[in-house]
Formats: sequence, C-alpha cells, structure tokens
Amino acid sequence: MKRPTLKDVARKAGTSPMTVSRVVNNKPGVSEETKARITKAIEELGYKPHSDARSLRVGKTCRIGVVVSDIRNPFYAEMVGDIEDLAEKVGMTVIVTDTERKLKQEQRALEALYNSGVDSIIIAPEGYNVEHLEAYKKNGINIVSFGVHCPEGHFSEVWIDEITGAKKVGAYLASRGIEKAILVMGNPRKFTTRGRTEGFIQGFGKDPNRILHLPVNWQSAYKAVIKLDKLPEAFFCYNDIMALGVIKALREKGAIPGEDVAVVGYDDVFFAELSALTTVRIDKTRMVNTAFSLALSDVVEKIKFVPELILRKSA
Repeated sequence: MKRPTLKDVARKAGTSPMTVSRVVNNKPGVSEETKARITKAIEELGYKPHSDARSLRVGKTCRIGVVVSDIRNPFYAEMVGDIEDLAEKVGMTVIVTDTERKLKQEQRALEALYNSGVDSIIIAPEGYNVEHLEAYKKNGINIVSFGVHCPEGHFSEVWIDEITGAKKVGAYLASRGIEKAILVMGNPRKFTTRGRTEGFIQGFGKDPNRILHLPVNWQSAYKAVIKLDKLPEAFFCYNDIMALGVIKALREKGAIPGEDVAVVGYDDVFFAELSALTTVRIDKTRMVNTAFSLALSDVVEKIKFVPELILRKSA
C-alpha cells in the first residue's frame, strides 16, 4: 500500500500542501476551520510525516544511538530499556548495537550509527582508545561515555568511581580478617578492570593471591574456579554474572558461599538480590537519566557516580 503524502492530504482537504505543512509543524496563520479539515484528512488517510524529510528542515533526525559491550549482560539490558523509555517520551528513536567487548566492533558500530544519521550516541566504550570517539564528536555527533572515565576525551561522560567502589570491597573483606583473596576480572586494559583491581588492593592493604583475567561471562569464571586446587577465603568478581559462575563452581566443589568462601560481585543487577549476592551497587537509573540529558544537550560535562557496597548472604 502506497504511503500517503502531504500532497494527498492537501488534495483531500481542498487546500495547498504549504498549508498542510503549516498545520503538521504547528505553525500559525491557518484558520480553525481549515485546520479541522486538514486534521480530519490526516486521520482518514493515516498520514505520518516522514522523519527523514523533517530532519532536513530542522537539522535533526530524532535518532539516538546506543552502543553497549554485551547486551546479554543484565546491566546493559536494563540500561537500554531505560533509555528507550526516556526516548519514547520525547519522540525519539533508539538504535542499539552490541560490540561483544571488541574495539574493532565498537569502531564499526560508531561508523554504522553515524551513517544512519543519529544525532547523538551513548556508548559504554572499551575505554583504552578514544580517538574514534573524538573523531565523531568533531563531526557533529554528540558523544556521551557511559560508565567509563576518559579524562583526555572532549566529550560528555557519566562515569563510575571504580577505585572507590572496589576499595570498599577490599576494606570490608580485610575487616573480616580475610587474608587470601582471588580477583576474577576482565580485560586488564579496560578502565573498569584497572580501577576495580587498584581499588581492591588499596582497601585490602596488600596484593591478592591471584588475579584471573577472563572473558566476562559466568562460564569462564566457573571453569577457572573448578580448576583451582585450593580455594581462597574470598573472591571479588568483575561483575555479578561472573560472581554467579564462581558460586556455581564453589557449590560443585562442596563449599558453601558466604560461609566457607566469601563472594562479592559488582553492578547489583536484578538477580543479585534474588541470589543473596553481596555486590557493589551502581545507581543505573540516575546514570541513565543524566546520560540521556547530556545526549540532548550541547554542554560537555563529566559527572562521577560513587558506588555503594551492598552486603548480603554471599559475604
């Protein structure tokens, strides 16, 4: 079925396309009688203004891009859902891409979003290379980094104070008299991994027994712990998903999480409370609201969020 055009509306309403355009764009100078005829014609034909055509006039596409490293991670799934809710309220379209934690895919995702004509991009970047983010910022795309601090970047960001969050974990475990701990972390080049490792060591007061750098999923954490000949007193994990992999392995090895071995995650996604997981809570709702506001703004700001340690049965 052919999409009705502005000319079709004008023909049905017995007026000019220019007058229809004035009504569609809420411009003054049209009588109430004519406006009523045009509105009725729009409803009967099911006419919808073409977003690309309107974008040529106002210089905006009303599209916002979102780039995440792993949409299967509930943290990012919740983030995307919240952004979509905010975008719907202001009539914007959200385009989501997943990089699978690979820098090259992140670069390809940005190129695809740029070619699709988005006005702004909220991205959870790998963080150890920001030249491509700078390039798109210079080309007129409003870039907002989500969760990662890029001090050298001339773009907005809402970032997490990873060092303070992890320092709380290390200090808490040390206060319990724990001497031996293993860190289950992700890519050592990432801002998040570096911050969580450094913060833990500061709070714990000494280096952990081991630091395992693994793919960020529960399976890798599970396999690594299953292979251990001797268990530590505690595990501090890069995120809640990896913490659940550790817990599964501990149970299969006959250890009771929270009694024999303490387990701490990071993020406080929805299942953390359900599984009684001690974790570091990130205020995702406030971060998303702030990031979305920055995505619609021309102001460049770098806003820090400090996480909170949430104690539950696992530690």
